[in-house]
Amino acid sequence: MSEKADDERSVTSDTDSDNGIDRRRFIATTAAVGVAGIAGCNESSDGDGDTTEPDDEESTEPSETDTTEAKPASGEVTLVHDTHVHGSYGDLEGQANVATYFELMNQIADRNENSITLGSGDDLASSVLSAQFDGKHITDAFNAGGLEFDTFGNHDFDMGPDVTRERISDSEFKWVSANVRNTETGDVFGAEQGASRYELVDAGDVTVGLTGIINVAAPTITSMGETTDVPGLVDPVSETVSDMRDDGADLVVVMSHVASQAAVELAENVDGIDAIVGDHAATFSEEPSVVNDTVLSFVDDEYEYLGELTLTVEDGERTDHSLTVYDTAAAVEEGEVEPHPDVLEVAQGYEQQLSDKLDTVIGETTVPLDAREDVVRHEESNFGNYIADALRSRGDTDVAIQNGGGIRTDQVYPEGDISKRVVYSVLPFGNNLVTIEVSGETLVEALELSSTGGGGFLQVSGMSYTYDPDQSQGDRVTEVLIDGEPLDADATYTVATNNFTATGGDGYTMFQDAPRIIDANGGELLSVIVANSVEADGTISPEVEGRIATE
Repeated sequence: MSEKADDERSVTSDTDSDNGIDRRRFIATTAAVGVAGIAGCNESSDGDGDTTEPDDEESTEPSETDTTEAKPASGEVTLVHDTHVHGSYGDLEGQANVATYFELMNQIADRNENSITLGSGDDLASSVLSAQFDGKHITDAFNAGGLEFDTFGNHDFDMGPDVTRERISDSEFKWVSANVRNTETGDVFGAEQGASRYELVDAGDVTVGLTGIINVAAPTITSMGETTDVPGLVDPVSETVSDMRDDGADLVVVMSHVASQAAVELAENVDGIDAIVGDHAATFSEEPSVVNDTVLSFVDDEYEYLGELTLTVEDGERTDHSLTVYDTAAAVEEGEVEPHPDVLEVAQGYEQQLSDKLDTVIGETTVPLDAREDVVRHEESNFGNYIADALRSRGDTDVAIQNGGGIRTDQVYPEGDISKRVVYSVLPFGNNLVTIEVSGETLVEALELSSTGGGGFLQVSGMSYTYDPDQSQGDRVTEVLIDGEPLDADATYTVATNNFTATGGDGYTMFQDAPRIIDANGGELLSVIVANSVEADGTISPEVEGRIATE
């Protein structure tokens, strides 16, 4: 939001109502000056929601003003979007990073009289910074940069729902979501910490309704907890849009953390959405698309681009739109943008803390270590083998399994020194070791699921297996060996894994009720286990050994 418009902006939350009377809150990035006068109220409040009668008697006859209908809103509203930064600051010595991004964001916002700055979720994690600071490094940076609204993405729950609630409490910006719900209360997740289903923002004469959405698969790919649910898209969004319109929204905007095709389908099935901004799958388009009168704007993820989407309203109806996409690095190179000083100070402080902890050499590798996404999610990886071996050794189990989606960075590390930073970057999630007991039959069921690929593909230790990718799931696995011997479907095996997989993440529901030997409260962080293993080994040379084969 432009600073020059701060004292003209009011915000109403769906949670800020009492007996049907909305209470206005005011966003002011400098000071809450003249709030009472700005509210435009001709009556004062006693603090309990009741109004105080004026000293002088007033006529009970309706005045000309009272009987005049409000003129339909007209004006322009600019949406500056979005975030989706995966817990990263970017390269603080480069051109596109958190500090240059927020400086550019504020410049764009300040050029427009009625602007709103928006995120799109997946901001708190996953990165090595996130593993160390539980996402607080992001909320502190976003607070310093003046972000106004954000929504939840799946990675915002990677450290668990309790941490997410803490970050909501830390945030000076507002979290909103139409479809992340607390199953115990039926309310939006994090309502007690300040989150809401939607917000109404007065941008000049135009009232903007803001909400957000998360990908429906989030509960199976992150750690949202047993009392957090995502009840689809169409129904919760339709309900929220209707509520915002009933509460006086002239424009309805959805901050999106669903893939672009899902956003298109949402626009097709829900009337009354003026704009959807942001994308789970990092889609980029220089031109917005329009579906069922909904403008969809996707500008990739992290710090490369910013979108400036302006919506024009005439007589209460949206009549036009325009989009300008800004390249952060180009703006810096052309001398138009310097790092935002407050954001840079925050980021440098956290980076220094991280360096003090992690920039120490703990071992070396004689071979390149493969953490490429297309490898760890689809085939055996030598780094995946080492990680799984470390878990099996620490857990003292028959076998170990590690989901490929939990192995990050998407790169090959050359032979040479290994620092703690490397290990914590590859294993950034706050996942703990869990050891369980399962039958051979259950283990085969898990391998069948693994063979479909993706984030749930399992790197393994203490076992090998062969599968036929041309067969359907359930008939793919043709051979499983445990320590070189054929698997016994009726035998019980001990398995080391992480708490995400053990509690059903990536669809491994067959492990949810398995007896625990070491539960998540007793297990160490995976990153600590692997770092300790490298340090103990000194020199490592993991290989691809044929643990996972295809026919």
